[in-house]
Amino acid sequence: MQKEEKQRLFEKNLINACKNNDRKAQFEFYQLYSAKLLGICYRFAGDYDTANDLLQEAFIRIFKHLHLYRFEGSFDGWLKKIAVRTSIDYLKKYKLNELSELDTSTEPIAPPNINEQYDVDFIMNEIAQLPTGFRTILNLYAIEGYSYPEIAAMLDIKEVTVRSQYMRAKQKLASILKVKHQIHYAPKII
Repeated sequence: MQKEEKQRLFEKNLINACKNNDRKAQFEFYQLYSAKLLGICYRFAGDYDTANDLLQEAFIRIFKHLHLYRFEGSFDGWLKKIAVRTSIDYLKKYKLNELSELDTSTEPIAPPNINEQYDVDFIMNEIAQLPTGFRTILNLYAIEGYSYPEIAAMLDIKEVTVRSQYMRAKQKLASILKVKHQIHYAPKII
C-alpha cells in the first residue's frame, strides 16, 4: 500500500470514528488539524486570542457537519473552507464595517530588487497588522486563492470594491515594508 493510500485510509477511519462521536478520535482529529486551521484563522483575525476563538468555532462547525462530508474531493480543502467561512462570518458580524473606512492614500512603489530575501514570518506579521478590510481581501485573494467575484459574494460587496481594496491593500503593505526597510517591492510577493 502506498503512502497516499495509507493516508487516505487513516483519514477515512479517523473521520468515521469522529462521526460516531469517538472522543479519542475527535481529540486526535483536533491535534492533527488545529495548527493548520489556526494559521488560517489568525490571518483573518490579526490576533491570536480572536484566532483561537475562531478555531474553536470552526471545530464546532466541522464536528457538527462532518456527517455531510462524502469523501469526495480534498478533505483539507473542506476543512479550510469551513475555517475561512467561520472567519469571514465573524468579520462580517463584528469587524468588516472597517472596509468602508480604509485608507485610500497610495504611495509609489519602488522597482524590484531581485536579490532580496523575503522573511515570510515578518511579512505575515505585517499583513496581520493591516486594517481588517485590507487584511481580509488580501488573504482571500492572494493567499486563499478566491476570485474577485467569489470574494464579492462572500463579503456582500461589489466586485469593483474587492479589486480596488486589494490594490490598496498591496500598496499599503508595500509602503509599510518599505518604511521598515525589509523589502522594496511587496507586490512581487503577493
